Amino acid sequence: MKKRNVSVMLAAAAAVTVLAGCSGTGTKTETTTAAPATESATTMAGESKEASGEKTKLKLALWDYDVEGSVYPAMMEAFNQKYPDIEVEVINAPANDYETKLTTMLASGDDIDVYFAKSNTSYPTLVQKNFALDLNAIAKEKGFDLTPYGTVLEQHYVIDGGLYALPFRTNDWVIYYNKKVFDDAGVAYPTNDMTWEQFFELGKQLSHDDVYGCAFYPKPGFIAPCLVGAVNGFDITSSDFNELVPAAAKVMAAMKDGVWEDYAESVSMSKDQTYFYQGKWGMLYNGSWMTQLLEAQDLGFDYGIVKSPYWEGTEKKGFATSTPVLINPKTEKLDAAWDLMTFLCGEEGAKIVAESMLVPGYMTDEIMTTFEESTGLDESSMEALTDNVSYGLGEASVNLGQMSSAVNEELELVLTDNQSPEEMADNLNTRREEIMSQN
Repeated sequence: MKKRNVSVMLAAAAAVTVLAGCSGTGTKTETTTAAPATESATTMAGESKEASGEKTKLKLALWDYDVEGSVYPAMMEAFNQKYPDIEVEVINAPANDYETKLTTMLASGDDIDVYFAKSNTSYPTLVQKNFALDLNAIAKEKGFDLTPYGTVLEQHYVIDGGLYALPFRTNDWVIYYNKKVFDDAGVAYPTNDMTWEQFFELGKQLSHDDVYGCAFYPKPGFIAPCLVGAVNGFDITSSDFNELVPAAAKVMAAMKDGVWEDYAESVSMSKDQTYFYQGKWGMLYNGSWMTQLLEAQDLGFDYGIVKSPYWEGTEKKGFATSTPVLINPKTEKLDAAWDLMTFLCGEEGAKIVAESMLVPGYMTDEIMTTFEESTGLDESSMEALTDNVSYGLGEASVNLGQMSSAVNEELELVLTDNQSPEEMADNLNTRREEIMSQN
């Protein structure tokens, strides 16, 4: 596969969109680039010699705009070439501070026109606070084709019939595997049709000495998706958490059998994807943003990708997350804001994202060909990232973000042997009642 010096900023951003509650440290652990600019920094895109009064001025809020190698400056340059009559001021903030700063600006009536949300789990809260425009009317008026987004809109963004965001990027959760670890063990590579039970059994064949056959990034938000997939249609805002107890028990049994590394030890040693780079983890469950990270490394081995495992007896689906882009309903420049949003989240922006070895929200055969050419992935690995049927944490609602944080907290107690899966289920069912009563 090709090895390039590429931006890892967007990949790091993707890592924080797993479950609400991961965002504080996800970027720090995933990124390998320079530190972000200070909170007060703003970056101008689309400057020209024309008088400012002759241009429509927009404000775009996002995080980590000017991290070294970021794809955003190139995207803004391309936008300016297409829309020279629009000037975009980028309001930039460090990733860890972004959600707080964004909410403060929107609540105070700041004239932000378009903005990124940190995750599809926190997005419903922005809708509840009336910080997001329903896009149905303008999409219909402009004749904008929504079909390239697949099922992501319905799963992540439709709330009571309203569509309040478009996905800038999507992340299918897949298995990355080290071919050398398999070759050394004389074990056949995994396939695009594998159950979680087979995943752990395969990992058992690979584990020896200080090599673990299976691996999860040591944060609860990176393990919870595996559990949620154990029941068809499971929704953390409404389903009975007792249904997840058998899957949680199997995951814990595999850890105690040494198939994947002890969670508490991994956390104490601040382990991350670099252990996969070093050949210490045979298979790693992670989001598709990791492709970009891997292509930036001189690994010394070949890797492959297969579709997410599924639990025996369930539908063949994999977990997926996305990065939302929204329009402020208070914007006075709706047409220009729509042009910016659909450039970022449409075909032109998707091509730039794909060229940076990340999977865009807007997907066509042409866009995915661009992604394939950029990464040099083999046919089986490309199959793992395309035509996937996915599931999320639950229906988009204001309770989703709060419940995902609760899941993180209770699951971590299980992973550190401080409570049983049964206790986790009881606590989450109780906490959900409390959360629901408050909203």
